[in-house]
Amino acid sequence: MNTRARIALYAAALAATFGVAYGVGRAAGPASDDAPAERRDDHERERRERE
Repeated sequence: MNTRARIALYAAALAATFGVAYGVGRAAGPASDDAPAERRDDHERERRERE
């Protein structure tokens, strides 16, 4: 098997893997129906406390 064929086979297998993963992810849906967590600005608060 020459190099060009190996690279083409690798690219096809990689594309198929990502395609299957995408399809499974779309079929499964989100991990939870909860609302997203609120953003915490711990770094900003710590910076203000140091000032």
